[in-house]
Formats: sequence, structure tokens, C-alpha cells
Amino acid sequence: MRSNFRPNIRLAINILLVIGTFAIALKLSPIAEVYQEKNLCIKYLKHQVDRETLIKRLKIVKQANPSSICDSILKS
Repeated sequence: MRSNFRPNIRLAINILLVIGTFAIALKLSPIAEVYQEKNLCIKYLKHQVDRETLIKRLKIVKQANPSSICDSILKS
């Protein structure tokens, strides 16, 4: 009778690779959000994005000063 040991090992390795890939993706998503906010603030300060777009994407109140908020985002 043929042993099923090798195919079972391959299957287990493939499952672990998929789990590892998703774990890495979940760890990277918050980092990507921070860099997207920083990039948006840089574009705002270079006058490539208007104030309304910045307020909408950062989900801030309209009375807030976007320049001060961008300064705090860029410093972090």
C-alpha cells in the first residue's frame, strides 16, 4: 500500500502558506493606511488636492484646520 505521508505534508504546507499570506496582509493594512494619509497631506500641502477632498478622505470636521492636522499626521 502506498503511503499518504508526502501528499499530506504538501497539503499542510500549502495551508500554512495561505494562512501566513493572509496574516502578513492583515499586518500591513494599518501601515498602508498611515502612508496613504501622509501622502494625501503632502499632496494637500503642495496644492495638488483641495480642502474638501482632504476633509472627506480623512473624515474630519469642516471647522478643523487641515494644515494643523496634516502637520500632526506628518510628524507621527
